[in-house]
Amino acid sequence: MTYEITDIDALGRIGKLNINNKQMITPNLFPVVHPLKNLINASHLEKIGAQCLFTNSYIIYQNKNLKEIVLKEKLHHYLNFNGIIATDSGAFQQYIYNHHHQFKIDAEDIEHFQENIGSDFAVILDVPVQPTDDYEMAKSKVSETIVRAKENIKRRNNDNCHWFGPIHGSKYSDLLKNCSIEMSKLNFDIYAIGGLVKLFLNYQFDLTINILLTVKRYIVPNKPIHMFGLGLPQFFSLAVACGCDLMDSAAYILYAKENRYFTLSTGTKKLEELVEFPCHCPVCSQYTPKELKSFEDKLRIELLAKHNLYLSFSELRTIRQAIREGNLWELVEQRIRSHPSLVRASQIIKDNWSLIESNEKIYKNHGRFFGSPESLNRPIIKRYEKRIKNNYRPPFEAKYLIILPILLFKNEPPPNINTWIELINENKVIDRNYIHITLFSEYFGIIPLELSNTFPMGQYESMGSLDQYQFLYENALEKLRVFFNSHLDHYRVSIMLIPEICSQSYKKSIKNVFMTLKSKFNYEIVITNSLEKTFKILQNYKN
Repeated sequence: MTYEITDIDALGRIGKLNINNKQMITPNLFPVVHPLKNLINASHLEKIGAQCLFTNSYIIYQNKNLKEIVLKEKLHHYLNFNGIIATDSGAFQQYIYNHHHQFKIDAEDIEHFQENIGSDFAVILDVPVQPTDDYEMAKSKVSETIVRAKENIKRRNNDNCHWFGPIHGSKYSDLLKNCSIEMSKLNFDIYAIGGLVKLFLNYQFDLTINILLTVKRYIVPNKPIHMFGLGLPQFFSLAVACGCDLMDSAAYILYAKENRYFTLSTGTKKLEELVEFPCHCPVCSQYTPKELKSFEDKLRIELLAKHNLYLSFSELRTIRQAIREGNLWELVEQRIRSHPSLVRASQIIKDNWSLIESNEKIYKNHGRFFGSPESLNRPIIKRYEKRIKNNYRPPFEAKYLIILPILLFKNEPPPNINTWIELINENKVIDRNYIHITLFSEYFGIIPLELSNTFPMGQYESMGSLDQYQFLYENALEKLRVFFNSHLDHYRVSIMLIPEICSQSYKKSIKNVFMTLKSKFNYEIVITNSLEKTFKILQNYKN
């Protein structure tokens, strides 16, 4: 197997995975199909957009007749599917249903069986950690999974069968760390995070993202990360931005059996709630909700499942294109609005920004759009704050700091900021080399003029200003404090110039920010509203 990364954005990666003369692009979804009674033929999955699928080897193994057929025909022929096929060992069924049925699976038998039926990817018989497990139980399961992983490597005998290495630990970060480190030492082609299904069912996306980022921090970086059971398309973009490359799920058909219809803007909807379909896939273009409700159960479920898959693959194409364009964060901020649990999950990012920032591109082809409070948690903003504090040095000769509102830099008729800068450059009061011109941004704080046309400080559009949103006011205060703590001693005086052409509310908000800085931190800052007054202040300090 080879895996080539072709593009990145955040922790999201576009990759080309080649295996057994078959190829797929990541991020991607393995639809889970039942080997006996799936409503959608596997060959039709390819028409919908599936490059891969997941099926269960244990169900085949325990059915004597089916077992003989698949051993003879091999999986691809039996399922009539030309793409990549992965098989589960039955550990998931044991994990979910063992309180109802006694599953007896021998690890060596089921793993050899997966090799013998022609699986492209197989999963070892792991021991999934459940969210309800106490620490000692979880630790024991992690240890047993690692032991089984080592045993699997010793007994492999088919080079065309490649293996998923499960990662477990659930809510216990130290167990996730240990499992990730130990499994990274072993020869697996894909690392898959398990024990997530119950978290997805309960919409515990915050815990799921925390698990994913913990694994991402410690797992080897050159292999894909898979998430077992991730099937809700509104969660795809956030998961990909946090490092998920692959996922599998039967949600498309399980939800269809409950008359649940996937959307991206409002989550899943009950078919009974819909008067019109908000989608243009072949199913939604051909039928109305009323018509679909009138069909017999089997046909209705099949059509709903197809829609759910069409939407899922459409979302993955959207995500991959967003990565290519560098717009993944903008997409995430749109998608998380579909459910409050997704908004909560996105807050985990700010506690892991250094991990994500280390993988974020230095430069992108387009400017950024900051359209929500979550925009402030983007790694490019955190990166700027870090570098302006630790790496930036003001011009050596500069003694006087002049700050101008960046708001005037955008879409303003003359006299605009360029006029002010020209007048400062041409002034006869103070040698220009002694003046350092900077811009004030609600998002980035202080932007030195010499950096104002670099990415992303001079290439962004925002939802508003600090006089409109309290969260921007608080962010501006913090960003200014960081700059002044690091660099204020370099200047004799700092002057915030707030021209009269600014709106009254904007002027008031800026004054409040800088007055708070003066009173709370005792910074030497002068606030004025004209260049004439500014030059008088500079003259006084010069004398």
